[in-house]
Amino acid sequence: MPSKSLSGKRLVAVGAAVIAVVALGIFLAFAFVGRKQLVRASLLSEGRRRLGDFGEGVAHCATTGKLPPSSPLVPADFSLLAGAGYRTTKSDWQAEAFTCAHFAPTDATCHYQFRWIRQSDDTGIVQAYGDIDRDEKPDTEMTAPIRCIDRPPKPEENAGSATTVRECGVGPVQEEAITAVPR
Repeated sequence: MPSKSLSGKRLVAVGAAVIAVVALGIFLAFAFVGRKQLVRASLLSEGRRRLGDFGEGVAHCATTGKLPPSSPLVPADFSLLAGAGYRTTKSDWQAEAFTCAHFAPTDATCHYQFRWIRQSDDTGIVQAYGDIDRDEKPDTEMTAPIRCIDRPPKPEENAGSATTVRECGVGPVQEEAITAVPR
């Protein structure tokens, strides 16, 4: 009567198949986690870059005039950022803060809501709210302070008859985990 046990070659083949399946599972798990981390890093980088651009633009506005009034959130509805993001249009960016700052990111999909809050004639903050984990709820707030000072002109600056020169700068971008967009 023939034996029902596996022969040596079959045992090696079955063992190799089990090891291959386990290895593939581990590889796919790491690939998924790695891709998720890459997407997260990419979205955070987008937020920092765009918020920095917006802040620099607002600061430049004040060196030639004054800080603009506070702006509304763009897009106004956070749910528009869900899924693949929101493709903004020029009409989204008509508030004075955006036009003065030349900030209208219509060239790519937007994954953040942006706004400017003027706190005084000399200070304010630019803000961005994002959904980094893509669960359709805000989870990341980024802010950067804007501060302006009036100082006496330096001799090498051709300030004409001006008795003061206005300097405005953007502070570092701060990130914080949130559960809702503050209104």
